[in-house]
Amino acid sequence: MLLSAFAFSPVRGSEPAVGWNIASRLAKYHDVTVFCSPGVQSRQRREEIDSYLARHGPFPGLTIHYVEPPAMCRLFQRDNQNGSLLRGFYYVGYAAWQRQALHDARRLHAEQPFDLAHHLNVVGYREPGYLWKLGIPFLWGPVGGASNTPLSYFGMLPWKQRIYYGFRALSNEWQKRTKLRCRAAARAAKHIWVIGQDNEEMVTGIWGRQSERMPETGCVVIDDAQPRRFDGSRPLRLAWSGRVMGGKCLPILLHAMARLKGNVPIELTVLGTGPELQEYQALVRHLAIDQQVHWAGQLPHSAAIAEMARADVFVFTGVQEATTSVVPEALSQGLPVICHDACGMGSAVTDNCGIKVPMIDAASSIEGFAQALTKLHSNPPEVERLSRGALRRAEELSWDNKAKQIAQTYDRILGPVTS
Repeated sequence: MLLSAFAFSPVRGSEPAVGWNIASRLAKYHDVTVFCSPGVQSRQRREEIDSYLARHGPFPGLTIHYVEPPAMCRLFQRDNQNGSLLRGFYYVGYAAWQRQALHDARRLHAEQPFDLAHHLNVVGYREPGYLWKLGIPFLWGPVGGASNTPLSYFGMLPWKQRIYYGFRALSNEWQKRTKLRCRAAARAAKHIWVIGQDNEEMVTGIWGRQSERMPETGCVVIDDAQPRRFDGSRPLRLAWSGRVMGGKCLPILLHAMARLKGNVPIELTVLGTGPELQEYQALVRHLAIDQQVHWAGQLPHSAAIAEMARADVFVFTGVQEATTSVVPEALSQGLPVICHDACGMGSAVTDNCGIKVPMIDAASSIEGFAQALTKLHSNPPEVERLSRGALRRAEELSWDNKAKQIAQTYDRILGPVTS
C-alpha cells in the first residue's frame, strides 16, 4: 500500500499526527510505504521521525520514503512567511511536492508494484495529489476544506477577518466547481472519505461521487480515564482550547456565560493565545465575568491536557472546523462536549457524549450554549452520563479503530491479493 502523507510526525499534533497514527497502525494489516516530506528549513520532520524510531524501535510493515521538496516547494513553504505575500502560494509549493511524489512513485512502482494508493493528507480538497494516475486503485481522504464561515456569524469577527473569511468563502465556492484535477481525482477514486456534511455535499452534489464520513483525527484511549462526577454544589468547570481568533468564536461562550451570570455558577479556563486575546479579555471585563474566566495561555501539550482534565465539560465554539484535535482529546478525557452541530464536530459528537447546538446565527448560538450550560448544571447526573458516553465514543473513534476501518476498505476494494 502506498500512502501520501505530506505531513507526518510521531511527536506532533494536527495533520502530522493524522499521517503517523494512521500509517503506523495500518502497518499491522498491510505492508505500507509512506511518502512524506522531510521538512523545509526549521521544520525538520526527518530528524523527529528518526529520533522517535531510534527510541521506540522499527515498526514492522512500515516503510518511510522521504520525497525531497523541489525548489518550488522550498520557495513557497519557507519560515517566517506570516504577513508575507508568499503565504498565499502555500499550495503552489505543495503541488510541486506532489508532482515529485508522483515521479518517485512511478519509479518505485516499476521496481516493485504497489497494489493500492491512498492520498491521506493534507486533508484539504484543493490538492488531491497525482497518485490517481498510477493506474492502480486510488483512495482519497478524509477530505476537508469545504466548510465556510456562515455570513450570520460575521458580526462576531474583526473587520480584517470578515474580509478574509468573505474572500475565502467566495474563492472556496469557485474552486469546488472549477478545480478540474480535484474532480478528476474524485472520478478516479474507488473510495472517498469526507469530514462532515459540507464536504459530503461537495463530493456528492458537485463532483457526483459517493463518500463515507470519517473524522480525520482519532482518539487516544486512556485506560484509567474515569467519568466526570459533578454534584451541583460548586460551579460547573468549563475548558475552552484553541487559537484565540475570530473564527473560533469564543465570544459566543462569553456572552452565554454573561447571560447566565448570577443564576448558573460557571468557571471557565481558556487554553491558548492569539491575535484577539486582548480584545476578548476586554470583552470579559465589559461583561463583568472576569472573576469567572482564567486565561491559561499557551501551555505545553501535557500541561494543557492536565488543565483540561480538571474541567467538567469541554466547550468548542468554532463555526468552520474539521474535527480539530481538541475535541477527540476532550472525549479521551471523558469530557462531555458542547459544540455546534456542524462540520466535523457534528459527526464526532453524538447525543450520548455531548450537546450539539444548531448553527443558525450568533444570537441563537449564544442562547443554545446558555441552555446547554443550564441543563448540565441543573442536572448533575447528566454530566456523568455524557462523560461515560464520551469515554465510549473515544474508543469508537480511536486511532486503532480508524486504521482497522481503512484496512477493511482496502481489503474490500482489492479482494484476494496474490504475491
